[in-house]
Amino acid sequence: MARKYFFILMLILLSSCEKNKNVNENLLKFYGDALEDIGYSVARADNGYVIAGQLTEVHRPTQNYILPSSSSRKMGIIRTNDDGNALWQKSFGDKLPSVGTKAIVLGDGSVICVGYVIDTVPPFQRNIFIVKSDGEGNPLLQKIYKRPRVDDKSNQYATDIVQTSEGFMVLGVTDAERTPISDSAGNVAGKKDILFLRISNTLEVISTYATGFPGDDEAVAIKPDINGGFIVLATTTRSNKPAAEQGGTNILLMRVNDQGTDTEQRIIGGKENEYAADFEVMNDGYMITATIGSEGTSQTGYVWKMPVNIHASSVFEDDLEILSGSVKLSYSISAISRYKTSSFVIAGKTGTGSTSSMLIFIIDGEGSLVLGKSLITGGSGIQAAYDVISDENDNIIAVGKNSYESNSMISLLKFRF
Repeated sequence: MARKYFFILMLILLSSCEKNKNVNENLLKFYGDALEDIGYSVARADNGYVIAGQLTEVHRPTQNYILPSSSSRKMGIIRTNDDGNALWQKSFGDKLPSVGTKAIVLGDGSVICVGYVIDTVPPFQRNIFIVKSDGEGNPLLQKIYKRPRVDDKSNQYATDIVQTSEGFMVLGVTDAERTPISDSAGNVAGKKDILFLRISNTLEVISTYATGFPGDDEAVAIKPDINGGFIVLATTTRSNKPAAEQGGTNILLMRVNDQGTDTEQRIIGGKENEYAADFEVMNDGYMITATIGSEGTSQTGYVWKMPVNIHASSVFEDDLEILSGSVKLSYSISAISRYKTSSFVIAGKTGTGSTSSMLIFIIDGEGSLVLGKSLITGGSGIQAAYDVISDENDNIIAVGKNSYESNSMISLLKFRF
């Protein structure tokens, strides 16, 4: 029955997409089988794209019946051509449930994907998982970075990766205890810390480093910085102002050197709850996006332009109000990417709960919405975009999920405004 639902889902989506009048050459593709397939990352490859996320290996006792309890989610990598047609589709993780959160394509066409595996025995801890494949999806290297002690009950998972001169810098999250603990340093076991994992080209560990405040600090993205080293974006429960000015969760911007050690931090935000989404590095600073409001509440997007001196005042900051007629939409942001010369494309979803639509829109270099450059698309169920890029032909490529009832498929949307 689950497979039947997906055929219904695709017909609904293909027939009921709400397109902006200026959108043309709309391409919508689906990948996966049944249960829970999700696309979390998209990267440009030679004459196509690489999608990474979660693919479920389903167990079918009979042709028309799926047994969810015997099915397992895996790190999934899909290579497509420019038209979105799958050239190959691979699953990784062996016998362990696993998820891919970010993939990058290297100069020789090989792919490296980071994410995590989940233990199959209680308490089901997560460990960082990295796979390197050739351009055809054949595995070259796979490594699970296990906790150093058998009795260590902490979790580690990867959220992003960048290539370095010595190999790679992996950005992750750990909830291991870090002592000594004070008002502004250390980490209580079970709280989230930012984790840096330096690895070689053969995926061997060079060094690891955890940092953050005693509360929860969850890193979402890392990029090469303007003058060397790296810049990291995270969500933090830490505040350096009175609660009336900076309460709830806030945005943490962190500079990191080549050894994976933080050298500067800046907490920004002034709303009740801000959740870091993504950012872009420019010659004169950083364009940062976030979602204001928790999941299940009224949400909106927010943007900051921070100067190279991250301790200085922001160049600008503003909420991004998106209207449907005269009604202000509730929406969340997942990703931002460069678009054309000086603009940016932002992706996420509108709505909350059991119904949402994929949302794509453009802002200019001043953080303002560009009139007529927005797209809300989707049918019944939950549709969301989790990553977005654009190419030299001004195509916008977004990946995410399209769900119906308890099932979802990986989706790829490609179009031009």
